[in-house]
Amino acid sequence: MPAEPTPSTAPAGRRTQGLVSNSTSQLLTFGFRAVAGVGVVVLLARSGGPEDLGVVQFALTLTSLLPFFYGVPTLLAREVARRPETARRWIEAGTLLSLGFGTLFTALLFAVPLAIGASQATVLTIGIAGIGMAFDGIARVQFAVFWARERLSTETWITGLQEAVYLGGTAAVLASGGGPVAATVVFAASRAVGAVISWGVVGVRLGGLPVPRVERGALRPILRQSTPFALSDTLTLTNGRFDAVLLGLLAGPAAVGLYQAATNLVLHFNVIARSINRAVFPRMGRAWPERPDEFGRLRNLSLRVLAFIALPVTCASLLLAPRTLDFLYGPEFAPAVLTYQLLIAVIAVRMLGHTFSLSLTAADRQKERTVAVATAAVLNIGLNFWFIPRFSYLGAAITTVICETGLLVAYAVLLRRVAGRSELFRANGWPLLAVVPMAGAIVLTADLHVLVSLAAGLAAYGAAVALIAVARGGDRKRPTRALAALVQPARQPISGAPTGGSPRARR
Repeated sequence: MPAEPTPSTAPAGRRTQGLVSNSTSQLLTFGFRAVAGVGVVVLLARSGGPEDLGVVQFALTLTSLLPFFYGVPTLLAREVARRPETARRWIEAGTLLSLGFGTLFTALLFAVPLAIGASQATVLTIGIAGIGMAFDGIARVQFAVFWARERLSTETWITGLQEAVYLGGTAAVLASGGGPVAATVVFAASRAVGAVISWGVVGVRLGGLPVPRVERGALRPILRQSTPFALSDTLTLTNGRFDAVLLGLLAGPAAVGLYQAATNLVLHFNVIARSINRAVFPRMGRAWPERPDEFGRLRNLSLRVLAFIALPVTCASLLLAPRTLDFLYGPEFAPAVLTYQLLIAVIAVRMLGHTFSLSLTAADRQKERTVAVATAAVLNIGLNFWFIPRFSYLGAAITTVICETGLLVAYAVLLRRVAGRSELFRANGWPLLAVVPMAGAIVLTADLHVLVSLAAGLAAYGAAVALIAVARGGDRKRPTRALAALVQPARQPISGAPTGGSPRARR
């Protein structure tokens, strides 16, 4: 890629525009994934009920637990953001690793179910889902280059095309009488489309297609560097998705279908946190450890922006839960309402926790982050073994609330030791006040269609936020500036915050 000024050295106005542009691109990227993911779940639920939905979701969840890209994207993004001239070396090594691990895991995913005598449909759905995850891993390694260079719009249009293939293809095969296996084939094909296109685009940007290879003597150091990221990614997914796998083993696909119908509506809201934090992450990585004030400002800015999004999402989702499930899936999924309402409680927890998680990585604290995730994963597995046999999918939801809350607290404590106090609690003050009229509007329109209630709630929340922004002394003639001032950190972190002996600082 041609040399250019890094965002951290660009003029302030350009830096702000770049951050907004990248956040918008990431929001669209993850929005495409969320729309396709929820859309496919709705199609499967309407077509085959909880049983067919459970078969596909069990396969996708099980395969997602494996580290197909072995932690390379996050490591690559951080290192290339710091040293852009190493982009080709990192992308070629990362592609080789993702190909190797993808081949290994795909072979195991076909072989193990077959060896234990699983049904043909189970063997095929799990194995084909593994192929799709292998292609997805390759694509994510390519996307990491654009993440590092803060050129995220390319990932957006590729992902949009990929997810359109997934959603449109699933609708077509289900309409023609296909079932879970056909839907999984479409998933794998869509991921292949994303991998091939992203590889080609990276080749154009680098002046030649990246060849999967690694320099002599470099493989072991790269594996050593990426292992903490791979462990953290795997443990994070285990903490968030192991419940669905265990539920499938202990209670069957119908229970998985009911649980995943609720879980998918909750998990996909985390795309908002990712869209904001992935845009901020390279800047945090460059700021640490030489500019701790800037690092802390970016962390607190993320917390404030996410609070203004997470709290109204939580409020509306909770109050609209029964009507939402009936509208999307039909009456067969009514038993999952209580489970859905319980899971809604972790929307804000997960979104704010994502800020702390990536902040720890940007501050070279991925090992501490991995320890926290490992502890949460072990607790998650233990609690699920106790709760699921007793309460089925409701027990899985209880476990999720406990573990996600504990993980947020652990992240916050770890980051405070490194970078000083955050504005975790202070960031939620104004949003909490603004959701009060939102809740009132939803309750008053309870007899109307769910979309009407949602629109009324959003309008009330938007008006409350605008009123708060102006009341705090914002510029009435420039409402955008007033809203921007509302999410600015209330205080600057103290310079010289403890760094805990960062390796980069020692160098």
